[in-house]
Amino acid sequence: MNHTKPAYQVIYDAIQEKIVAATYPVGSLLPSEMELEKMFKVSRTPVRQALKQLENDGYIYRVQGKGSFVANRKPKESWTLMSGFRNQYMTEWEKISARTIEQKKVVNPLFSSRLGVGEHEELIYLSRIRYLNGKPIIYMEHYIRPIVPLEVFEENDTFSSVQQLLKEKANIDYTEVEDEIEAVIADPYIAGALQLPSTSALLKGTRISYMENKTPIEVNVFYINTDTWKYFAYYKYE
Repeated sequence: MNHTKPAYQVIYDAIQEKIVAATYPVGSLLPSEMELEKMFKVSRTPVRQALKQLENDGYIYRVQGKGSFVANRKPKESWTLMSGFRNQYMTEWEKISARTIEQKKVVNPLFSSRLGVGEHEELIYLSRIRYLNGKPIIYMEHYIRPIVPLEVFEENDTFSSVQQLLKEKANIDYTEVEDEIEAVIADPYIAGALQLPSTSALLKGTRISYMENKTPIEVNVFYINTDTWKYFAYYKYE
């Protein structure tokens, strides 16, 4: 969607990208609020909004009288635990980022059925890409039960996960997930999104996430370049 970004979002995105790229490494001091005002030619208000959001998202921490520092942002959210890629999230978190490339409302009887809503009810649809060191590694399509406004997903296109955002914005907790995994050949669009040849083999996953009372909240279809991103599962017998 072609909306003009608010000033605080421009500042947030610029700083977040530098943190992910390690231009601002862990522990480094960010430019002061006054310096950021001059850099972005804005007033103090959007600078403070951006820094507050960066702090809320775990990218920075602030020390009274000293300034803002880049945090060692290890993932604490439960969505990383409910993942066959937990090891990579834990060891390479500072190198990982995500971006929404499309958000809209859709009617899709197949996913409506999986989410337990009427086949003509509009779902929230997001397409996103997760990056490692700036290189696309996972293409994701989300179909979400319409229990929050679409605008919730339009405020920030670089949030970490749908699960985390729903928890922060609507106090919705995921309680369990189901994964279906298969090998596929990339179609031209997905291959292009992942910057791969169209004949590339990908790992495709379909994940259904549930909230309390076994209510399905989201279907996430994702495609992974396994050359650099490996699925790992661990089971402990009781």
